[in-house]
Amino acid sequence: MRQNIEMKEADYYRTYLLGHLRDHFFPQATDSKFIETRVNETYEKFTALRLEGKSVIIAQELAMRTLLAGLYVSRYDILYNIVEESLWTRLPEEYWVDFTIHLLTVKGIHHILDHYAINGDFLGRETHQPMLDELLGLITDILDGYGL
Repeated sequence: MRQNIEMKEADYYRTYLLGHLRDHFFPQATDSKFIETRVNETYEKFTALRLEGKSVIIAQELAMRTLLAGLYVSRYDILYNIVEESLWTRLPEEYWVDFTIHLLTVKGIHHILDHYAINGDFLGRETHQPMLDELLGLITDILDGYGL
């Protein structure tokens, strides 16, 4: 019975992580070793917290932080936000996802994103706005090149 509960909890973490990685276009979505390691770390965290006497809700919340550590903001998320917030007058909404995925193939975009090292604390840094300005400039140049 206990092993059944453990399997269900680990399956929940695995399913959640796979969906998150897929939905936000993280490159780890196809890295089975990364996924298994992260799921195991998360389950171990949850179990340790419960053994310490934490409630299920608290243990679950803290375990989810382990599961998603460093996976709060993806390159896709940043680019999609720029398209949605700043380019909505230039590009119809039905093209936003495909255009954002296309932007993930542009070397200049990756050069800017690499320069600003995106991770879980990224949005709180003062470099956030300058990076968005650089990206918006490059994306605008790309759209101008397409005649849009």
